[in-house]
Amino acid sequence: MMRSWAVLLFVAISAIARGSCSNNPAGRESSENTLGDCVDSNHTAGRTNNKPDPRAEDSSAENELLLMANHSRELAGAPALRVDNSLLEAARRHAELMIAKQQMEHQYPGEADLMQRISQAGPLKIDYAGENIAYATCSTSANEAFMRSPPHRKNLLDQGFNVAGIAAIWNHGKLYVVQDFAHEIASYSSTESNQLVSRAVSQVRSEAGLAEFTQIAPAKLDDAACSLSDESHPNAHLLATSYSRSRIIVYTQTHPEELPQAARRALLDPNAREIAVGSCYARNSTYPTGTYWVAVLLY
Repeated sequence: MMRSWAVLLFVAISAIARGSCSNNPAGRESSENTLGDCVDSNHTAGRTNNKPDPRAEDSSAENELLLMANHSRELAGAPALRVDNSLLEAARRHAELMIAKQQMEHQYPGEADLMQRISQAGPLKIDYAGENIAYATCSTSANEAFMRSPPHRKNLLDQGFNVAGIAAIWNHGKLYVVQDFAHEIASYSSTESNQLVSRAVSQVRSEAGLAEFTQIAPAKLDDAACSLSDESHPNAHLLATSYSRSRIIVYTQTHPEELPQAARRALLDPNAREIAVGSCYARNSTYPTGTYWVAVLLY
């Protein structure tokens, strides 16, 4: 899967599912164009006299959509999705807004974009995300519409996605569906991410036949790395006054051990003898769901 210095966002167009629904509680993928009838026993949430209430969340439909998605992903060789509460909250908020606006959009005027909505909903650490939206007569109809639409199918079967939040809310006979997908990244403490960076540096030096650096620990380097997030992009000059007589390398990365090429060149300096590493996971407007901010000092 492609890694990027910046957060990537893939968003599909909305899908509108028309027609009746098939009884497919086991999540089997159908390639047929004809659909059967909906079965009320599979969609009991929010129903009175076999009709949906004006507005009601349908956890049964949400679970069925997850089962169907994971069945299709298994057939495609993609890892199963697990439900994440941050994504679920973001999806439900957007589904409620779709109902209030009575139109299908991924972003309404005044609404945050997908990555910002996910960051507002919880502490999930991700590097990219995607979203499917639809309204239908039941979960099976929505899933079949997604699977017949290339951009929605691409989101559903994306090999990189490993977490999801699926909202299904009834409103006056329509089931509004929002599927938010994301790739959750590993969560490291500052100590752990510093160790990953140090090991990556040692490998670069070893491959070049250079001596390994001596590790030193200047005061508050992790805090200094965190302060970098006050800017849109890492700025080495912010650390120059606090850590003099050193060569400073700063960068952002969702995988801190992946060293940028510019850093690799500096790390091969044969005159450098000592190294210090500081890091911090932090969010800002440029990285709404966060990234690792890394500071490397060479002496």
